[in-house]
Amino acid sequence: MRSIPSSNRIEGLDTVRAIAALSVVFAHLLGPSMPGISRYIFTGHPAVIAFFVISGFCIHFPFRAAELSTVTFLKRRYVRIMIPAAVALVLAQWVGIRAYNPLDGYILWSVVCEVIYYSLYPLFLPISRKVGWPAMIAVSVIVSYAIVIGLGSDEYGSAQKYGPSLNWLVSLPAWLMGCYLAQTYRRGVFVGNVWLWRIATAATASILYWATINTPAGFYLTMVPFGVLACGWIISETSNAERGNAVAVLEKVGEACFSIYLMHVIAATVIERLGVASPVLVCAGSLLMIAPFYYFVEKPAHELSRSIGRRSIAKTLNSP
Repeated sequence: MRSIPSSNRIEGLDTVRAIAALSVVFAHLLGPSMPGISRYIFTGHPAVIAFFVISGFCIHFPFRAAELSTVTFLKRRYVRIMIPAAVALVLAQWVGIRAYNPLDGYILWSVVCEVIYYSLYPLFLPISRKVGWPAMIAVSVIVSYAIVIGLGSDEYGSAQKYGPSLNWLVSLPAWLMGCYLAQTYRRGVFVGNVWLWRIATAATASILYWATINTPAGFYLTMVPFGVLACGWIISETSNAERGNAVAVLEKVGEACFSIYLMHVIAATVIERLGVASPVLVCAGSLLMIAPFYYFVEKPAHELSRSIGRRSIAKTLNSP
């Protein structure tokens, strides 16, 4: 097996990223001001679960049958995620958002999980080739539920309250589902009308949000089965895009999803301090302010990550 990962891009994934990122933004910036049951329309945590599934998919897809160069892989992933996260952390502290840090878990909790998943993937990969992803998912589900049932949750049913040492284990099933999805992915698979999947996923996320706030069945109990639903939605989007129906605007927005996720609260804080009180204007202004971060921080980090990969490929090709 060769250590040169595939560069094939799968359309439709950025659409999922865009919808998930915007859902997080709207949940944080618009949701609290919306009346009655409408405040449950936009959700944050289910969107992050969709991110985890996509992350597992994208990490494993190039290495389904290829050899992994651990050092190059880790260099690329750390550069890709840590540079934008570090800059966002500095900006958050500068504007006074003290909870925006890896320990308290505000926003960055999922980034910590991602770093751990990347770090463990070189170990997960050979294990998966011996026992299979389904077995690994089954074990992770048992561990996840053992933690959340054993420790319980806070009054909001949060699923990221267990700290950086355990949060990644609670959400690990979703990430491994993404790896399994990548392993079994085949082009030309049709799984039904994409709008039915979008509506079903959005409605389920909203219902689970309502249940989290109003019943004992919080996110900490429901995110594993939601991850299964997210897998179906993701495949429906890639299938839809494969047939030439990708939404160009969402595909473009999805490229900046990490910047949107990292920066929306920081940008909103700045805008509110300028005297803007309307949640709609704060939300719109925040999305506009994110663009410079994407072009001057995230995109260069992405390019640097790609450059590391190209250098590794060139070295492999030139080696005797």
